[in-house]
Amino acid sequence: MKHAIIAGFAAIAFSAAAQADDLAILSAAAVRPALIEVPPLYAKASGHRVTVSFGNATAIQNKVAAGDPVDVVILPPAQLDPLVRQGLLATGRPFGVVRLGVAARAGGTQPAVATPDEFKRALLAASSFGMPDPADGSTSSTYLVKLMFELGIADAMRPKIKLFPDGTKALEAVARGEIALTVAPITSIHVVTGVQLAGPLPEALQLKTVYAAALTAKSAGAEAAKGLMTMLFSPEVAALLKQKGIDQP
Repeated sequence: MKHAIIAGFAAIAFSAAAQADDLAILSAAAVRPALIEVPPLYAKASGHRVTVSFGNATAIQNKVAAGDPVDVVILPPAQLDPLVRQGLLATGRPFGVVRLGVAARAGGTQPAVATPDEFKRALLAASSFGMPDPADGSTSSTYLVKLMFELGIADAMRPKIKLFPDGTKALEAVARGEIALTVAPITSIHVVTGVQLAGPLPEALQLKTVYAAALTAKSAGAEAAKGLMTMLFSPEVAALLKQKGIDQP
């Protein structure tokens, strides 16, 4: 079965032209751990080279709107749908679900965060807290601001919050000991050296973000790009998602 699927990819990719194409994926960073393994898989199956770039939602939307050379975009539907309505993307397809976790410096004392009360106490006890700037469209930061208000701790947290360009930069600051805690996609926490997952957010407070993949309008009819989309939803990539902690939608 596996060989038949790979052969199918190759047939799709090579049906339009014998010359290999360069393809580009632009994605939110939360699915990075699995997505970075897709280019060699598709190159082996089709001969087409794939590059993957990551950014926050606002940056990705701006790049697509500016006409940057992109073939596949992966974002939460809330950020993807405006681009679909503008005719810049084809309709998206749910790709994976990512949950949030609390990250602290590896080797240090890890806060208890299993219940809403423990999570609240952990944030209040932290000497500092880092997160991406919500103004840049970060899904996790937008949710965290709302959650802090709901928990009644927004005023207490405000003086110790440090904003970063993206979640990876916040995690790296935790690893260096510059900030005490951050909340980030669990997938991102696992790939940054020097940080440790204290635990996922309690189920009652958890944000489960669906990420969807869509072809750009200019690539919707390109056989190589359609072949890449086929691979993104193949059993091989589904297994990669599961291995990296990304749930099925």
